[in-house]
Parts: sequence; C-alpha cells; structure tokens
Amino acid sequence: MPTATSTLPPSPTPNLYIIQPGDTLYAIAIEYEIPVDALMAANGLSNPDELDIDQALIIPSEEWVAAYREKRVGAQSSMTATPTIVIEPPEVTITGVVGVGDLDEEAIRFVNSGGVANMAGWRLDDGEGHIYIFPVFTLHSGAFNLNIRAGKNSPIDLYWGLEEDILSPGKTLKLLNAAGEIQSTFDIPEI
Repeated sequence: MPTATSTLPPSPTPNLYIIQPGDTLYAIAIEYEIPVDALMAANGLSNPDELDIDQALIIPSEEWVAAYREKRVGAQSSMTATPTIVIEPPEVTITGVVGVGDLDEEAIRFVNSGGVANMAGWRLDDGEGHIYIFPVFTLHSGAFNLNIRAGKNSPIDLYWGLEEDILSPGKTLKLLNAAGEIQSTFDIPEI
C-alpha cells in the first residue's frame, strides 16, 4: 500500500487523455466533439499522425475551442492567404526543491511559464555525476515535480529512480534543453 508523501501542490490539472495503442487524433477529436485542428493547437502538435503511446493530450474546454475558432475566423478574414500562428518558446525553470536529504521526500520543482515544451532529451545535471534525461514528456504551461526516488510517471510527477538522496545545500542544479543549452540553474539554499 503506498504511503502518503508531502509534495508541492500541483498546478490545476487539465482534462487529459492518455494515448492508447490504436488511437488516432481524428478518433479522439470525434469522441470529444472537438475539431482536429483545435486539438492539435491545444497540444502544440504539427502532425496529427505523430502520437506516442502513454502520451498525455490536453482536451481543451468548450470555452477554449470557441476562443480558438473565433481567433481562426478573425485570422481567415484578414488579407493573408494563410493564418499566422505564433508559437511562443517554452520558459522552463527550476523553482525549488523539497525534502533535501530524505530520499522519500526529495523532489525538484519545475514551472513552464512559456509555450509548449517538448522535453524529450532535456537533461538535469546536479554537477556531481547525476544526470537525469527526460523521457518523451510534453509540458504545457504549469508545473511538475521530478522526484528523486523510483515511482510511476504521471503528467505532474516524474521519477528519477535513484536509490539514494542527492540533493544537498549549496549544490547547483542545471536544466539543459536537448541541444545542451542551459535553460535554468538553481542553487539549493544553505539550511
């Protein structure tokens, strides 16, 4: 039986759909009565045929779809032949740590305040030989925790799978994107 652990409160959880074998974006759009282009826009997808099993899709609200449709109608009525879609870059930062020195509680908190971040291949480096490589993971605006211990990944909690605590006061954590560019650093404060 799992034991309760204290974690930082998650950001509001959107309606999510987890991709299952055989799913198509078109079938999901029909099931939820959402236009395929709106479902793609809500998830930052450019190709409706590129879905991964266990990938989490945001199912946008009726209000979001209505606003999206209104924006598209406005864009189509302008003089341009094709609408211009501005894709905001992600802004993923390390915002804190919890449970320093206690493997069952240790976690690193991240927030994305920018556009959709496809984090597959991103890395977290603790500067002491521990490097976490992110799996296929799409981060929309919001927060998630990277727990140091083992566990089952979810849309708001990832698990490193280590068997010993690694967070300590004075350590600097670095978040690098898939190209190896530093996106954020965080100095664990002294107690």
